[in-house]
Amino acid sequence: MDDAGHSTESARAGEIQSEACEKAAELLRALSHPVRLRIIKLLGEGELCVKSLEEMLEISQSSVSQHLTRLRYAGLIESERRGHLVCYRLVKGGAAKVVEAAMDESQQRG
Repeated sequence: MDDAGHSTESARAGEIQSEACEKAAELLRALSHPVRLRIIKLLGEGELCVKSLEEMLEISQSSVSQHLTRLRYAGLIESERRGHLVCYRLVKGGAAKVVEAAMDESQQRG
C-alpha cells in the first residue's frame, strides 16, 4: 500500500494504462489528416512509390513527402530505395484497421 491507501499494483496498472493511452494518442495524431488516411488506405492495398502516390492523391511531391515523413516517424510505414525510386509499405500492425474502422464509423454517422 502507498501513503494514500492505494495498492502499488493498482498504481502500476494505472501507469501502464496511461502509457498505452499516450502511445495510442500519438498513433491517432499521426493519422489525423485526410491525406495521411488516404495514404494508409492506398498502402493497405500494397507497396507504392512516391510518384504513384503523388499521382493518385493529386498533390505535389513535396506534400506527399511531408505526409510520408510523418507516417514513417510514427512507425506506421517503412521505405525502401530502389535506384532513384523510394517505395513505401505499411509496417505490420493495425494502422489500416484503425483507418478502416474510422471510415466505417464516419459513413454510419452520415
